[in-house]
Amino acid sequence: MAMSYKPVLLSLALLLNISLFAQHNEEVTIEGTYRPKVNKVDKILIQAETPVPSFSMPGTGTKIMEIQHRFPVKLDPLSALTLNTKDINTEPVTKNFLMAGIGTRLSPQFFYKHHSMLTKTLGLGVGIDHYSSWLGLKDYAYSGYMNNRFDIALSSRRFNNIQLNGDVYYKNDVVHYYGVRPSSWTGSESALVQATPRQTYNTIGFSAAMASTSTRNRELIHDASLDYHYMFSAFNAAEHYSNLRYGIGYLNNWWGDKNHPQKLGVNVELLFHSFHPEYDASTTPVNQRQLWFKIAPYLEMKDEFYRLHLGLGVDVIGYLVNFNSRVTIRPDLQGSLFVLEKKVEFYAGLFGGRKQLTFSELAGDNPFLGGQFTLGLSNVKLGFDGGIRTNIMNTLDLHLGVRYRHTMDDPFYTVSSHQVDGLPVQNRFGLFYDETRVVSVLADARWLAWDKLAVDAGVAYNNYNTTLLDHALYRPGFEGKLKVTYDFNDDLSLYSSFLYQGGRYARLDAPLALTPSFKLKPVLDLGIGADYKVRDELTVFAKINNLLHQRYELYLNYPVTGIEFFAGVKMRF
Repeated sequence: MAMSYKPVLLSLALLLNISLFAQHNEEVTIEGTYRPKVNKVDKILIQAETPVPSFSMPGTGTKIMEIQHRFPVKLDPLSALTLNTKDINTEPVTKNFLMAGIGTRLSPQFFYKHHSMLTKTLGLGVGIDHYSSWLGLKDYAYSGYMNNRFDIALSSRRFNNIQLNGDVYYKNDVVHYYGVRPSSWTGSESALVQATPRQTYNTIGFSAAMASTSTRNRELIHDASLDYHYMFSAFNAAEHYSNLRYGIGYLNNWWGDKNHPQKLGVNVELLFHSFHPEYDASTTPVNQRQLWFKIAPYLEMKDEFYRLHLGLGVDVIGYLVNFNSRVTIRPDLQGSLFVLEKKVEFYAGLFGGRKQLTFSELAGDNPFLGGQFTLGLSNVKLGFDGGIRTNIMNTLDLHLGVRYRHTMDDPFYTVSSHQVDGLPVQNRFGLFYDETRVVSVLADARWLAWDKLAVDAGVAYNNYNTTLLDHALYRPGFEGKLKVTYDFNDDLSLYSSFLYQGGRYARLDAPLALTPSFKLKPVLDLGIGADYKVRDELTVFAKINNLLHQRYELYLNYPVTGIEFFAGVKMRF
């Protein structure tokens, strides 16, 4: 090769020494193409996991992952370079998939997905998802819930070397602010109903995306996307969010061989966010509006043994209420070095920047938010990730990683007190912002054996350092997960999953100096289940959630349900 590799090696070595950043964010799934959405609040609401459709590529398969915990182990996606997926069993693509079941608390779940090709290049996707509770928790008041979602999407696989995708969706989620034991309530029944009102979140949104399919040298590569949603609650909180993104890149062989061109490009974003919290006749809504402009130029280069991304991110934020503005400049550096015929990867990187906190994201994580609170801008002043991935054995994928984040205005949930009939009630949460530094050490492994056994394990140790709070509320110091799937024969599959999270803290609504945080009971959750294929298009399933009957609290005064049994059918036609 005509070019000397010394400049590249020096740049990569410098990057590996000063920072750590994960190069990949794709995840090899040993369960199949479709996986249920992970939502820890569903554990509070006793919601069996159901898959959430993604129609960016309607032609993907519809195999459902058999079981997965609804409280996530918050590990970054960790996967090695070349996990061999040739031997992983996948279901054939079908036009319709239906899953229906019911739980011991008369909790029906229903999921339907349809895919069809309207023309040779135009695909249609439709998804319907429903889950609800007909019986409340016996020891807590008004704990019913309901979740509904409807999606319709179109995707064009090719249009003048352009891929086009569009999606429109509607979500309706209902929960109750219970968090109160009727046995300990000394007020009237009407006051108990007032203390535990029903909350409803409605979200309407759409997304559209365009991307070039050509990767030829000396051509401009375009990609663009537009995302919008409007969300409103039963207590008049509302949010508008829109994000317009455009990226352009140019491929050329400025040096090196023609099979590994360099790419020079820039990504531009325009983001608008408007939010006001709850209000009633006695209060005036406080509007919060921000307009963002982001620009991120970059240069990418790669060869057989390395991959390098050199970029810079610039954020300009304008506050449309008080007409203030902020400018943030952060590096965006990523690099990977491959050895042993790409069986081992060393990766590293350095990054930072601001992020707009959204009502939809926070309420999806904790639907018991309430009252007056401000949505701030989380600012990662410095972050780096790094580690090693290895796939020396084609059936074993190993990863060790380190993460560091120094974040300003990091949001934490704090319970807020209010009076009902003269009695204190603590069943709603507000936001408290703090400066945090966290160092995490992660390990992840995936193993496939004998075409029958699949094991997915991960552990993480997190060391938090907060400025104002004495502990990082509701964030675990140690967490671990284990999922095991065993195909007994062609018709019967057995699976189990285990989750542990320790070192989680909560605090009551009081001045910081007066009331310290206290430790919550560790999360200890075991689930088992089985699938039996009656025939190719019909499968019956049964599973037991929280087999150990642990009543840990994900949020203060909101315990999860105990042991629960689910059964149902899956149909492909």
